[in-house]
Amino acid sequence: MVSSVHVIGAGLIGTSIGIGLRGAGVTVTIEDADSGSAALARKVIADEQHHPDDPQLVVVAVPPLATVAVARDALERFSHAVVTDVSSVKAPVVSGVASDRFVGSHPMAGREISGALAAQGDLFRARPWVICPGTADEASVALVREVAGLLGADAVVMDADAHDAAVTRVSHVPQAVASATATALGRISGDAVSLAGQGLRDVTRIANSPDAMWAQIAELNEENVRLALSEVAHRLADVAAADDLGAAFGSLVAAGREQAARIPGKHGGPRRDWSQITVIVPDEPGQMLRLLQHTADAGVNVEDLILEHSPRQRVGLATLSVDPARKDSYLETLDSHGWEVVAE
Repeated sequence: MVSSVHVIGAGLIGTSIGIGLRGAGVTVTIEDADSGSAALARKVIADEQHHPDDPQLVVVAVPPLATVAVARDALERFSHAVVTDVSSVKAPVVSGVASDRFVGSHPMAGREISGALAAQGDLFRARPWVICPGTADEASVALVREVAGLLGADAVVMDADAHDAAVTRVSHVPQAVASATATALGRISGDAVSLAGQGLRDVTRIANSPDAMWAQIAELNEENVRLALSEVAHRLADVAAADDLGAAFGSLVAAGREQAARIPGKHGGPRRDWSQITVIVPDEPGQMLRLLQHTADAGVNVEDLILEHSPRQRVGLATLSVDPARKDSYLETLDSHGWEVVAE
């Protein structure tokens, strides 16, 4: 059983791993090339130890282009430790390190903000943690799998090349599309942008991601990213050039809906169509809590919750996704408590 872990890299992922493992009773130490970042991470993790004492596992959580060099150095510095990394591109890392004590891994979790102060101990809970063993021995792989389990993640073993092809479609291309959509806003005025609804917010949420990290990811995964972006660009170009734009646009939406249905839903199961109920919530302290309390009193489980704010009125719009079988009784409850439902 893992008892000691040393983390190299005091950013969001490294610090989140430290917090989660510390909470699970594991001794955690952390370092960073930036002494200030390291000191901050130690405070966040609540561990004042500066130097590891022969850790069982070393987690390399540095920028992608630095991962191979740092992992190799860690194997030399800690001659008995298993070493793993968290880079979102695996093939060049696994082949570049190639040791029976090195296990490539990629926790599929993150936030659009970075740094130790954004770290969360539960960041990996119920999220996939991909393990790409490479030439690692079984004991090393088992240790990394155990750490993923302690953090509440779902360990998935994959070939490194297959991983890189997959994450291109499920992670790297969505980032590019979100950022491209956001850049298109530069052609309209601020008043026009204020018309934005939840659809734009959903699409562009990850447009706030750090550009330096994504530049490195694209460089490491260049072949896959170029291919996938070309496919998306060609699909959009075909729609733009179509003689019947309406039909082409409709076909694109239909094809997208079909593929989106394959994205796993709650607890990894098939996606379900929930009833969405939008309620006006006064922009005052306690009102959201009041709505949720009435929802709980009605015995309704909220599958998803989206909050919007009116740009010109002191109200918010809360869209709650609920089981269709409970929709009618829930609407009755809302009405009895004076809530104004604007869409259902």
